[in-house]
Amino acid sequence: MIDNIKIFDSHIHYMGKFKRRDETLIDFLDRFRIDKSIVTTLNTSANKNLLIRDDINFNKKEYAEKLYAKSQHNHEEVRDLIKKNSDRLVGVYWFNPRIADDNDWKTLEKFIKDYNFKGVKIQASLDNLKIPDDLFELAEFCIGFDIPLFIHSGQSFFFQEPFRVKDIYTLVKKYGELKCVILHAAYTMEYCISCLKFFPKCSNVYFETSLSVPYGINILIKVMGNHRVMYGSDSPAATTPDIEINKIRILDLDKKTLENVFYNNISNLIGEIS
Repeated sequence: MIDNIKIFDSHIHYMGKFKRRDETLIDFLDRFRIDKSIVTTLNTSANKNLLIRDDINFNKKEYAEKLYAKSQHNHEEVRDLIKKNSDRLVGVYWFNPRIADDNDWKTLEKFIKDYNFKGVKIQASLDNLKIPDDLFELAEFCIGFDIPLFIHSGQSFFFQEPFRVKDIYTLVKKYGELKCVILHAAYTMEYCISCLKFFPKCSNVYFETSLSVPYGINILIKVMGNHRVMYGSDSPAATTPDIEINKIRILDLDKKTLENVFYNNISNLIGEIS
């Protein structure tokens, strides 16, 4: 809690650079006064050093085979953390529908039904997803279980086909019942403006603030409404919560807006009791 306002972080990973050595995730949350958090796994299988190259001519297919995960990302540590700390942590499952077989879909369902995970996340660049084509079955899955789909914002890597905000809009337009959260929704002003263009009337689309430009966060709140924007940090993998919290605190927002952005919106979306 900060300034008498509860904090529900809608985007945290179970590990990362900015968690101190020997610090538990709960200790990390306590250090930054985070009351509750969505937590998901990290992609630990890909060799990210491959992304930094000094050659232009290379075999894209061979390169991709070395980079992309060959199986679904591991969620056992996340599951165990949530089991021990169910009052503080809520699970979201990072899923790659492009490589999913029947057993992968059954495992996903098990994590939703038996382990009470509250959503599914996709990362189009690292998992080489084609939007919207690769997401149709996953969208129907999320609708069936009444859980949100968290979509990582960004652009394609230099060797991939591009995907754009309007590709996400194509998915949302097809599935009006789909609850969709766009992560890093204002990570650049150009991306933010694209969101403003396509989604103002899409009441089922929400916007998460991690790694975003503060002015973009402010515009999203004004245009989309304070009930559709939610705080997230993407910590401890990318940054620390205090940096992301202060981006919102400097906007001079009224208390009700702060309560919605920092806690109520994500809590209501996943059906958590305060």
